[in-house]
Amino acid sequence: MKKKIKVLLLLVLTLALVACGSFSNDKTKGDKLESLKLAVTGIEGVEQLHNEFGAFKDALEKVIGLPIEFYALTDNASAISALESKEVDLILAGGADYVMLKNSDHCVYPIAALTRPGYIPIIISHVDSGIKTIADIKPEHIIGTRNVGSTSGHLMPLKALVDAGLDIEKDVIVQEIGSSNEEAFLAKEIDLLPTTLLNYQKLRAKELTMFNIIYQGNALPNDLLVGGSHLDASFVEGIKAAIVEKSDDLMEAILVSKENEKYAESMFVEAEDSDYDELRDACNTLGIELK
Repeated sequence: MKKKIKVLLLLVLTLALVACGSFSNDKTKGDKLESLKLAVTGIEGVEQLHNEFGAFKDALEKVIGLPIEFYALTDNASAISALESKEVDLILAGGADYVMLKNSDHCVYPIAALTRPGYIPIIISHVDSGIKTIADIKPEHIIGTRNVGSTSGHLMPLKALVDAGLDIEKDVIVQEIGSSNEEAFLAKEIDLLPTTLLNYQKLRAKELTMFNIIYQGNALPNDLLVGGSHLDASFVEGIKAAIVEKSDDLMEAILVSKENEKYAESMFVEAEDSDYDELRDACNTLGIELK
C-alpha cells in the first residue's frame, strides 16, 4: 500500500512539473524564441518604457544573450492576458501584481526580486491633527489611499488598520485618491497618508516639517521580474542566475533614469513565491478578489 502511494505521489509530481514546462529543452514549450518581450507594470506607453527602462533593457539583453523588445501594457490587469497569449515573456512587476499573475496562472515564474531598502509601510498624520496612534482615529477621519491593490499605498496600510481592530467601512473614511494622495495630505484634504518610510523621509526633507508616524510595519515584499509559464524552467533558472550575478550592471542601467531613484540602493536577488504570502493574506483580509 505504501509503495502504491509513493508511486502515485511521484506521478502527480511529474505531471505538475511537466505542466509547468520543466522538461522542455527550448526556451518555450515547442517553440524556440529568437527574442523576448519585456513589460513593466504601471507604465503603459512604449515611449515611457524606453525613457525609464531603455538602458535596463539593453543591459538585460547582454545578460540574457537575446534581443529584447518592449511590450506596452494598457493597464496592470492586461498583464494577465499578455502572458496567457505569449505576447510578453518577462514582466517587471510589483508584489501585488505578481500575486495577481500567479493566481491567474500558478506556473508563472518569480525570476529575480529587486530589493527596496526603505520599502516599509507607514501611515502618517499631521502633528496638529490629534492623531498620534491608530487608537486616535475617529469615524470622520479620512485616509487617502493610492489605487486599489497598491502594496504600500493601499493593501498593507488598510490591513494594519483591520488588524488593529478597526472596521474600515465604519471606523474611518477610506478614499481612493491615487498618486495625488500626498498632495491631498499636504493640503489637509485628508487626515491620514499611507506611504513608505523612504517617501516619508523625502517628504520631511522637502517640507521641512515633522509628521506623526501612527503605524510602521515590516519591510514589504520586493518588486520582481516575472517570467511567463510558457518559458522553459531550465531557461528560467539560467537567466535567474545570470541576473543575480550581474546585478550591479543591471542596477547601474536602471538608475540611468531619474524616475527610478527609488531603486538607488537596490539589487537583484533570488525570488521565492512564499515571499508574497503576506500580500495574499492582505487581499483575503480586505476581501479583494485576485483576478
